Amino acid sequence: MKKSILELSIKIIDSVLSFDKMRTSLKLWEFKRRGILGVFDFLKGGGQKGRAVSEPPIAKETRTYDELMDELMTWNIEQTDILEILRREVEEERLTTWSEALEKGVRKSLSPSSGKKEDTPLFPVYLDLYKFIKGLRTKLLMNPTMKNVKRMERSDSLSVCIICGIRALQKEKGSKRLMDTLQWFLLERYLGN
Repeated sequence: MKKSILELSIKIIDSVLSFDKMRTSLKLWEFKRRGILGVFDFLKGGGQKGRAVSEPPIAKETRTYDELMDELMTWNIEQTDILEILRREVEEERLTTWSEALEKGVRKSLSPSSGKKEDTPLFPVYLDLYKFIKGLRTKLLMNPTMKNVKRMERSDSLSVCIICGIRALQKEKGSKRLMDTLQWFLLERYLGN
């Protein structure tokens, strides 16, 4: 009888311990399940429930590319003497030729689909503009006012300053299509080494 009581008490203790282990594992499983569901809620956009402070909305840019270019142009003209330098360096006919070529479009004139780019009638004009900006850039490196150019993250600030100066001259002359950084990137793509 003692043996049976001992066996019975061992079974009871064993079952209680098993039940505690099972309860612990159930709690752990429930915790993991809630964590996984919380991740799904987060991914669905539910976020944290009961969050007291909402995040401010992200401001959407409302200015056009041309407005941004004009702001950049105004900054560079006011902070540097690029306009005076360009008035000395660029003849009026040359500026007119560049403006007319830009109206036609860099990509349309120089893209490989239109044949060999060197054979297009506007190739010499675009090459002249490209070489002018590259050449003037090296001259301007020693100009003290060029330290005030608007710094750019991904573009060469001096080249952008020259582009802004050309844009300002074009505006003065009433050109339809003004020089901008997108056209400069295309010139670099098609004419750069």
